Amino acid sequence: MVVVADVRPEHAPVLVAFDAPVRQRRTTVAARFGLALPHILALGVAAPAVIVVSVIGWCGALAGGRLPRPVAAILAGYIGWQARLLSYLVVLTDAYPPFSLADVHYPVRVTTRPGRLNRWAVAFRLVLALPALVVAATVTLGIATPVLVFAWSTAVVTGRLPSSLHQAFAAAVRYETRLVGYLTMVTSEYPWGLLGDPDPAPTTPDTATGTGTAFLWQPDPPSPTRDPYWRLVLSAPAKNTVVLLLVLGVAIVATVNVATAVVRYDRFHTDELAGTRVQSAYASLSGAVVRYEGETRSCQSAVQPLPCLTGAAQSVSEAFTVFVGRLSATTMPASVSAARAVVVTDGTRAGEDFARLSASTSAGHYELTIDTSNLPELLSRFDQDYVELGTQLTNLD
Repeated sequence: MVVVADVRPEHAPVLVAFDAPVRQRRTTVAARFGLALPHILALGVAAPAVIVVSVIGWCGALAGGRLPRPVAAILAGYIGWQARLLSYLVVLTDAYPPFSLADVHYPVRVTTRPGRLNRWAVAFRLVLALPALVVAATVTLGIATPVLVFAWSTAVVTGRLPSSLHQAFAAAVRYETRLVGYLTMVTSEYPWGLLGDPDPAPTTPDTATGTGTAFLWQPDPPSPTRDPYWRLVLSAPAKNTVVLLLVLGVAIVATVNVATAVVRYDRFHTDELAGTRVQSAYASLSGAVVRYEGETRSCQSAVQPLPCLTGAAQSVSEAFTVFVGRLSATTMPASVSAARAVVVTDGTRAGEDFARLSASTSAGHYELTIDTSNLPELLSRFDQDYVELGTQLTNLD
C-alpha cells in the first residue's frame, strides 16, 4: 500500500489493480488454505491493534477533519495486506503474499490518498456503511458456497480459474477492500464498482487486459480511475457471476432465516407440549393422592383397616410410578433437565415408600414405615420441586 501526500483537496478512492490471470501450480492451489494460515493468524493477531488505531484515527478525524498521517499509513498498509491475502485465498494469484504493510511488487496492488473528511460522515460512519456492509456480506456468503469449491476444484484440475470467475472474484475483493478503506476512514469515497468499471476508450494492446494490467506498466499512485492500470472491466459472464453470487448470498440468508424460524417454532411446540404432558401427568397423580387421603380416613372405620390401608398405598405407589415414567419419557429442553431430574428422584422415592406401606403386615409395621419414611416432608418437597419445574417450563424463551 502506498500513501502519498494529497496534492489536491479531494482524494482518490481505494484503487486496486489485479494482474492478468496466469497458470497456477496445482499443488499450491490444493494446499491454499494451509499455506495462507500464517497470514490469517498474523492478521488476526494484528486485528486488535488495528481496531485501537482505527479508534484513534476516528477521534483524530472528528477533531481535525482528517486521519493523522501515522494512523493513515498503518491502516492503509493493513488494507493492502488484507487485499493480498483475500486474493490469494480465492485463487486470484499463485504468488505468496509478503508479510508486509508496505507496497510491494505483487500481482495485487492497492493504493489510495487519504485526505479531508466530513466530520458528520465520520461520526456516523458505521451507519452510513451499513448498506455496503450488507452487500459485501451477501457477496461473501455467495462465494462461500459450492461456487468457491467449484473454483478451487477447477484451479486444481486445470491450473487456472475460469475468466468469468477470476473477474468476479477480483470485483468482490476490490469492493471489500474499498469497504474496509471507507470504514477505517482511509478514504471518504463510498464503496463502488462491484459490477466493474465502464468500458474504457480504445487502448493499446500492451496496457489493457480483461481484469487488469500484467505489470508491464505501473503508474505512480495515486492514479486516476480512468488509467487502464487501475480499471476493472467485467465481461458479461463475469457480471452475471457477480449477480449469481448476490442471489446465492440472499438465498443463504433466506434459508437460514427460514430454518431458524422452523427451529424456533419446533422448540416452542416441543416446550408447550412438554408443559401440557407434565400438567396432565401431575393431575392424574394428584387425583390418586386425594383418593388415598379419602380412603385412609374411611379405612379407620373398616372392620379390618390394614388391607384397606395397604390397598390405598399400593394405588398411590402405582400412580407415582406412572407419573415418573411419563415425566421421564417427555421430551424437554436441556435447560430444565436438572429440575426434571429432581422431580423424578422425589417421585421415585415416594413411590418406593408407598410400596413399602402397601407391604405392611401389621398396623404397627404400617405406622413404623410412615415414621421412618417421613412421607409428609417428602410429599411437601415433591410439590415444591414440581412447582419449580413448571415455572422453568413456563419461563422458557
